[in-house]
Amino acid sequence: GQGAGIQPIWQSAFTEFVKAESALKLGTAGTPRTLLESGIRKSIAKVTTFSASIGAAMPTTDTAFVTTPFRINNYVNKVLASYDAATSDDEKMNIIMKEYYIALWGNGIDAVNNYRRTGKPDNMQFTRTAAPGSFTRSMLYPANLVNLNLNASQKSGVDVQVFWDNNPPGFI
Repeated sequence: GQGAGIQPIWQSAFTEFVKAESALKLGTAGTPRTLLESGIRKSIAKVTTFSASIGAAMPTTDTAFVTTPFRINNYVNKVLASYDAATSDDEKMNIIMKEYYIALWGNGIDAVNNYRRTGKPDNMQFTRTAAPGSFTRSMLYPANLVNLNLNASQKSGVDVQVFWDNNPPGFI
């Protein structure tokens, strides 16, 4: 695409992952496993058809890395087998959020918000620094707000939870 990439604000695959999470945790309509599979397949389809969708030629690539229906089905089946083998909703949520995280490539905002909300996937590598400080759960208010507004006061730190964050302190 010669730099004609995208910033994926919201894609159909994202909706499937949100619905899978909701079905698993809240009991809303749909089967989490089916929604997970749909999300994975929609995400892969978006990636594999992107060049054609912007009128760009497919780049020459080593065939070892070219996606085929066989490879796609193997990957999806591997994920679904892991989902089926999961013995708790927590393990299932970890799989859903890992696949959602992969699909979010290029969209760091939703990846961080999903992680703040669920703590999943739980096997991400954190910083290599021994004592990195608190995980950022909310940002500080802008200086001009707290310096110019007598009714505003700065948060005590980035570990202050936002109103919708019902997880316990130190959750992540």
